Amino acid sequence: MSEPEPSGSSPPPALSDARLVALIALALFALAAWPLLLVDLPQLQDLPNHVATAHIIAHPDLYPQYAFNGLFKSNCLLTLWFHLFGGHGLTGAARAFVALVLAVNALALPVFILRFAGRQALPVAALFVWPMVHSFSVAKGFLNFAFAFGLSLLLLVLIDRQRERSTPARGAGIALTACALWYAHPFPLMVVGALVALHAVTRRGWPARGAAAGALLLPLAPAALLSLASARAHLVKDAHSTAAAGSVSSFYYQTPWELLAHLWTDVSGAVTLAGSMTVVPALLLAWYAWRRRQLQRPLLSRAALAWLAAAYVALPMMLSNWWHLNCRLVPFLWAGLALRLPDRIPRPVAGLLAACALSFSVVTGVDYRRLDRDRAEFAAGIDAVPERATLLPLLFNHSKTSAYMASLTHAWADYTLARNTSAPFVFAVERSYPIIYREFPPPALIPPALDRFARDNATPADVCRRLNQSPDDASCGGTWRALWDGFWRQATPRFSHLLVWAIPPAARPVIPAVYHRVFAAGDLEIYARGAGN
Repeated sequence: MSEPEPSGSSPPPALSDARLVALIALALFALAAWPLLLVDLPQLQDLPNHVATAHIIAHPDLYPQYAFNGLFKSNCLLTLWFHLFGGHGLTGAARAFVALVLAVNALALPVFILRFAGRQALPVAALFVWPMVHSFSVAKGFLNFAFAFGLSLLLLVLIDRQRERSTPARGAGIALTACALWYAHPFPLMVVGALVALHAVTRRGWPARGAAAGALLLPLAPAALLSLASARAHLVKDAHSTAAAGSVSSFYYQTPWELLAHLWTDVSGAVTLAGSMTVVPALLLAWYAWRRRQLQRPLLSRAALAWLAAAYVALPMMLSNWWHLNCRLVPFLWAGLALRLPDRIPRPVAGLLAACALSFSVVTGVDYRRLDRDRAEFAAGIDAVPERATLLPLLFNHSKTSAYMASLTHAWADYTLARNTSAPFVFAVERSYPIIYREFPPPALIPPALDRFARDNATPADVCRRLNQSPDDASCGGTWRALWDGFWRQATPRFSHLLVWAIPPAARPVIPAVYHRVFAAGDLEIYARGAGN
């Protein structure tokens, strides 16, 4: 069998490792970040909610129903960013933070590959890891986690240097970096800690295990203690918030097919079907890594990858109101597989991967504009909503053109920023969030139950499916009506206006007669309580 044709000539010897990393990082960043120039605020799913949260924090006199939880807590990096740079415009600060997240990942990936796989692996690996820059976490608006993932790769690089040659100064650097990682998001820190612990316990002999633990694990101890405190704050509920979290199942496990599919979708940053070319590097990465599966890498050994895969299967997708829990392991699996790529691949394969990267970049720009038009249609009723209205969004569909994300779930934030309206969907049911309710509303009016109520109960058939009943069951209509009647008993006294999006004709009878439509355009309708037609 002949050797495959090289994917390209080797980098010139005069090009230093730092320059090669910088060139690859710049290319990865440019491919991912240029669409930010096309919109004021990228419609990343959760990002508008975070912007609205920053607006509420900046105007406590307008939103006395919320309490600010402070800046010294985990998962708080974006909140700190808005505090420091949001004074001249929250949307501009949000777009700058997205650029920062993309830059950190674009740099961390080649630095990580260089350290654990060597210089010769960089050109080929760059053709496979580009989906991890504008990743699933970015598209979903999990920006603290996305930043923390890139930082965790840099922390692994620092730890591996400590493994090779231990110094007190480097240990202090590991401790500081780990605490910064905790501040951004605790989950990647826990993964790093588990990888390092696995490395330590698999050393031969107790002296070697003790030395590895002292040099590598001990510097992580301060951040580990902080993470335990964060976990307690998130998992141990206050008595008055139990009803809020209990409105959604505490555990949700994926089916085998979902587990397999999410190995691709939970790295791919595509927002519509047009961006599905990320499946090409996903499939080729699995193929090439399997062929070199016997290859060992420090901290990311075969045992480490097996542990990551087992944890991915064993953990639920949802735990205590924390969605996409096991899915956050998938980027680490991709990173470990990328360390097992060959140094050379056939030129046609390299050309295909490069074409996928370029086309994905173009499609992302087109999709940013498309989602921005969706957002503009959603926000078209701002002038029909008075200042400080108590506005209830009822979304019967959480997207318009997006496929892999619900891009309009938090588009209501435009009304909060423009009219200082109420924000009933804002993240405020956990002490781990930036804000929390001072006094919790009735259970039916608290996220996450509220933000899915209209979609899940749009018609009697939807209620039947959710209750695992036949759509022909005569009781479905009565159950459907009772659900909505109970909802409106709590909602009508509290909300002066309704924002109704994509309501199906069969659901129109659920709108109480006390609300009258004052605006309609496309899928958007605005209703005012007590107003004339």
